[in-house]
Parts: sequence; C-alpha cells; structure tokens
Amino acid sequence: MTQNASKNRSWPWTVEPDREWIAALVAKHSVTQYRLPISATMRAAIEPALVRLRDEHRSGHSLILDAGCGTGASTVSLAQCYCDAFVVGVDRSAVRLRKSPPLPPNTLLVRARLEEFWLMVHQSDIVFDRTLLLYPNPYPKRCHIGRRWYGHPILPTILATARLIELRTNLEWYAADWAFALEQCGWQWQCRLLPNSDVLSPFERKYVEHGYQRWIVIAYQ
Repeated sequence: MTQNASKNRSWPWTVEPDREWIAALVAKHSVTQYRLPISATMRAAIEPALVRLRDEHRSGHSLILDAGCGTGASTVSLAQCYCDAFVVGVDRSAVRLRKSPPLPPNTLLVRARLEEFWLMVHQSDIVFDRTLLLYPNPYPKRCHIGRRWYGHPILPTILATARLIELRTNLEWYAADWAFALEQCGWQWQCRLLPNSDVLSPFERKYVEHGYQRWIVIAYQ
C-alpha cells in the first residue's frame, strides 16, 4: 500500500486510540531534546566508527546503517549488494556479533546501544544515505508503545541521521504504525509485501520458511 492509498482509507491494523497515542508521542518528541548520558565505555566503542564513517564519506562512498544487525549477516549482504557503499552494522549483543561471518572490506560492525550510537552520529553531523531497521523488537504490549522506535524519544534523531529508511517486519500492524508515525513527521513512504526471494539474512529466511508474510516500508523526505 502506498502513502496516497492510505489517505483514502482508514488504518485497518491500528485502533483509533493507538493512532492518537502515536501522534501525541511523535508530536511531543519532535519538540523536545532527547538527553541520554553516554558512558565513557560507549564513547570509546563508537568514536572509531565515527572516524571511519567520516573518512569513507570524504572518499565519496555512500553510507548505510544496519541498525540492530544481530550477527552481521544482513550487514554483509548489504555490503555485497552495495559494493560502492560503506556499511556499518550496530548491535548491543557481543554474543551475536561474535557469530558474524567474514566481513568484506566495506563493512564495519560496532557493539553499541543504538540510542547512543544515533546520538553521537547526530552530534557528528553524519547522515546515512540509507538506514535499515530489520525486524525490530515490536514490544507488543500496548503499555510498551514508548519503547517501539516510532514511539521512542530517539525518533527525531533517527530521522535526522537518515535520508532514506527501510523497515522490514513480519507484523502488518507494526509496519502501519511506523508509516503513520513517519507521516506525522512529514516523511513520504511506500509499503508493500516482500517477495520470498528478497532475503538478507538466515534470520529473515526463517520467516519465509515458516510461511510468514513480510512487510517493507520505504520512507524518505
């Protein structure tokens, strides 16, 4: 479903109170600054990546962020698909990152919390040409809506550090909520089902093998 189509119909996946809640959260976060103390340990982990990103950008390479990259398998797939780009994968789990496949030279994996990473990227005036959010934790309980990326105070920073954002999810309602939230921020978007052939990692392939539908939302300003 495209953005234009959404204006001619109601959202079938999100109940009206949730839409109002999402709109209120987005409006609140758009006029407040997210302040999160960044530890010295986290700064030490992120700063080398920022140096590399600046260098790659000066060399004329486009920048791609795989946010919540898990084992880095999707990061490697992206690096192979976009050979002229520099791809950085970020995940907070050392256990997952230790399982990464061999990395091509245009790839870097960083162990960090995404909130701190996005804040430091923003402070460094770095903007990714493409940010990917692949199957983020949906926090399905309604009381946890503020933990979902579209309800989180980090959302304005996510948008400020990306020219285009690609979200993938197996949850239709999450795709709809994400698109609705970004529309409140003035972003355009397109949403469609992914074909079974479009897979970036073994984790994503499991959804295909188990017969799940997968949704992709491409958003841009």
